[in-house]
Amino acid sequence: MAQGFEEFFRAATGHRPYAYQRVLAEGGLPRSVRVPSGGGKTAGAVLAWLYRRTVAAPEATARRLVYVLPQGSLAHWTHARIGRWLHRLGLADAVDLHLLAGPDGQNGAWRRRPERSAILVGTHDVLLSRALMRGLADSRTMAPVSFGLLNNDAHWVFDEAGLLGPGLPTGERLQALREALGTTAPTGSTWMSAVGDGSAPPAGPGPAPVRRIRQLHPDPDRHVADLVAALGAAHRPGTRTIAALGSPARARAVHAALRAAHPGRPVALLLPYHRSAELPLPTRESADGFLVVTRALDAGSDLSGRTVLTELAPWSALVQRAGRCNRHGEHPDGGDLLWCVPPEGPGPDGAVARWLTAHEGAAVTAADLFAVDAPRSPVPEPAPDAPDVPDAPDAPDALGGPELVALFDTARGAGPAGAWPWVQAAADRTVFVAWRAFGPDGPAPEEPEPGRHEQCEAPLAEVAAWLAAAAAEEGDGGAWLRDRVDGRWRRAVAADLCAGALLLLDAARGGHLPGTGWTPGSRTPVPSLFTGRTPPATACAAWVSLEQHLRETEEEARALTAALPGLTGPQREAVALAARLHDLGKCHHVFQDKLRDGGGDPPEGLLAKSKAPWSNGTSSRPFFRHELVTALLLLAGDHWHPPGADPSLVAYLAAAHHGHVRVTVRPEPGEAAALFGVRPGDRTPPFALATGERFPALELAPAEPFRPDGRWPRLVAALLADPGLGPFRLAHLEALVRTADWRSSARHDGPNPQAPQG
Repeated sequence: MAQGFEEFFRAATGHRPYAYQRVLAEGGLPRSVRVPSGGGKTAGAVLAWLYRRTVAAPEATARRLVYVLPQGSLAHWTHARIGRWLHRLGLADAVDLHLLAGPDGQNGAWRRRPERSAILVGTHDVLLSRALMRGLADSRTMAPVSFGLLNNDAHWVFDEAGLLGPGLPTGERLQALREALGTTAPTGSTWMSAVGDGSAPPAGPGPAPVRRIRQLHPDPDRHVADLVAALGAAHRPGTRTIAALGSPARARAVHAALRAAHPGRPVALLLPYHRSAELPLPTRESADGFLVVTRALDAGSDLSGRTVLTELAPWSALVQRAGRCNRHGEHPDGGDLLWCVPPEGPGPDGAVARWLTAHEGAAVTAADLFAVDAPRSPVPEPAPDAPDVPDAPDAPDALGGPELVALFDTARGAGPAGAWPWVQAAADRTVFVAWRAFGPDGPAPEEPEPGRHEQCEAPLAEVAAWLAAAAAEEGDGGAWLRDRVDGRWRRAVAADLCAGALLLLDAARGGHLPGTGWTPGSRTPVPSLFTGRTPPATACAAWVSLEQHLRETEEEARALTAALPGLTGPQREAVALAARLHDLGKCHHVFQDKLRDGGGDPPEGLLAKSKAPWSNGTSSRPFFRHELVTALLLLAGDHWHPPGADPSLVAYLAAAHHGHVRVTVRPEPGEAAALFGVRPGDRTPPFALATGERFPALELAPAEPFRPDGRWPRLVAALLADPGLGPFRLAHLEALVRTADWRSSARHDGPNPQAPQG
């Protein structure tokens, strides 16, 4: 097996694997991997999983690899490297590869093929929030699908665990909960680090590159100017000099000052706060000039510089930044690792500063740093007369079963508002902004939300300050968002600024510069990337009867579950039967009228889908949800109960197939007696399916089953508490029903007559 992996590894990377990388391929990924910086952790973990999944042990290896980088890292590099490995191995068509970081995290394509082998590369804020069913900038209706796929049949690899902040204990607790509550297929986690634990480092490359430690002493009042002067003096022409600053604002200031001081030399600013198409990604070969960063190189990058300057940082970050200095040994005389205390002082990293001071002038290798017992500053004892300090208002309870059940409820206003307390420190929270040109009254009502290519991630605190300054200068902040209740654009207020919020900014007011990205100090108008509303390229090309759609969805569900050997027989049957029954509620006259009101020549009988261009009918009732009617029909009796499947599970999976009718079901604002557009006294017609199920006419009483003490909450609570099911398995089955529905609908897709042709 080792020889097979050696050939596999060499084909992907061009060189032989180290001994520890062969061990990973032979035995599978363990819970912990500690290797000095530059020792090939990414290649070791990814290629070991890939070899086992495609060659050595496919059925024993998780279907999805979730590769997690700390927030602030540029996951694009790791994503591109893995893409090259897949191409060289001839596996680009066999293994899907997806990027989930920044605005690209909103791309839901990865959820569409759950039976495929796949590698997901992203940052921990995007991935962990989705694993908690509160994905940053993710729709709550799609959150259960993300949760189900990330927590089943997946192996998580956390790259540089010490940089995850609250995400580290959250990742550990999630893994413990999966093991305790059960998953449909084994799901594991591996934590990787370049910080040692006292054991000897694994054998790595040959002669170890060295870097010399030297402290700089910038005047706090002239911090940026002094750093720029020191960087200019330390830079060697023809080499790369990297400066890692402790804040985006200081990084922008150093970048601007370096450009002014060295007009003929390349100076790049690499922050994660760019629109995707404008993100500058230096290559390993373009090793000249200055590169200014904050945390972009702390994990997942293979870039190297002869000279690296870092402001004082936690030990894990310092080890990673030191690993960028003469990383490949390309400078035989060694590199220079410069460090300084930031103007605000050492903060909690005083112990790191003392270690660096004690090693002033020393030439160290990555193995030397790996062997260090990580310096930790003591936690100061409170003064005897110090007042009690309450916990931060967003400090979360430890993540346990009750918290997971609360997060499982995705209804509007239910459960925790977001996952960020378990994922990010307050200072690390970000929002998404996009720029468009519009008048003083804001965007037009029909203005679509910004696409991913328009969006730029930005620090929440900086956006809040920018909006406050704009409001003070011009009377309003110039930011708009879509109200999640009525869908209308409205002015953004301070309370809207939570992690993952999406804001539309007035392009005339600035806030972004080419090459710099998000720049709150700029008032230069921002070129908009909006190209106008474009109809979808495809649409339903046929009138589809309800009977046909239910039959085809069941066919897709059975084909999908057959490709997932981890499911039990009753689970497969529940998914298939839920697919057969999921759209029963479309028999309601409100839905049938909507399908027929668009025009055309619809056939007789109950319909599931209307043919384009007549598929633009509108519902006569706001908020109408046909799947609520499905739930009411299935709760009305046991005449449809199937052998071999739990009817409660089938009812839940059928009702949940759009992500609206799941746990809590409450009226939308303005609904008096109705619930999701369904009124007391509404009647459904009698009908029968070709598979034998008969549903008599029914007078609907929508509120009763969904009261807090009603039948529906009790049904869902029992499913969540079932030791053979639980939240992880339940969400996975939910995702499979939804996938089957998408696929059966796609059978009838064709060119959209309303879309531009050619």
